[in-house]
Amino acid sequence: MSNELSKALLKKEQDIVNAMVFLDLTKERLQVMREDGWVSLMDDVSSFCAKHDIVVPNMEEFYIPGKSKHRPSTVTYSHHLCVDLFYSVIDLQFQELNSHFDVVSSNFLLGMANLNPVNSFANFDKEKIMTLAKYYPDEFGELKL
Repeated sequence: MSNELSKALLKKEQDIVNAMVFLDLTKERLQVMREDGWVSLMDDVSSFCAKHDIVVPNMEEFYIPGKSKHRPSTVTYSHHLCVDLFYSVIDLQFQELNSHFDVVSSNFLLGMANLNPVNSFANFDKEKIMTLAKYYPDEFGELKL
């Protein structure tokens, strides 16, 4: 998903509004994957492993980190793979997207898109332009707003 988003954002003809919609869609898909994707991923992995004669550990056994068989663990393989890896990777994706496209950046981009004269200002939205103007308090004081 993030690869598709990256490719879309790099297109020269990409308009800001479509890019922001695609960003929101990517975030929604990641959230759905985080909430509902673990079981289907494990089903796919299990099928792949069965097809290629790869041994899958019992997911309810305790996970033993590293090579040491002597360290006691209270975490199952299922918990380790789901929480420590699956959720962590998705959360890192969210963190990366949010650091590049925080609320201020998104509002700024959408505000700028409203000033685009293409299609007779088809994206014009007074509220978004007002939000954009608030980022420039020296230019637009309370009276001008």
